[in-house]
Amino acid sequence: MKNKLVRKQIELQNRVIELANVNIVTCGNCGCVLLHELNDKPIDCACCNSTLDQCDCPDLWYSGLENYETI
Repeated sequence: MKNKLVRKQIELQNRVIELANVNIVTCGNCGCVLLHELNDKPIDCACCNSTLDQCDCPDLWYSGLENYETI
């Protein structure tokens, strides 16, 4: 059941990316959940006021996450 719910979250995030060109990530500095347009380089965090590269802000949901035990 848990894997099914995680897969649904991944599916929904992918839909947001495809339709709105917006990704949902977490700040690599403070962990805050952020929305950013895919062409935003770098990403500015509204919570800790950091400026980060996209690679420093992991996707909130991503393919393969459903395989982890600790989510």
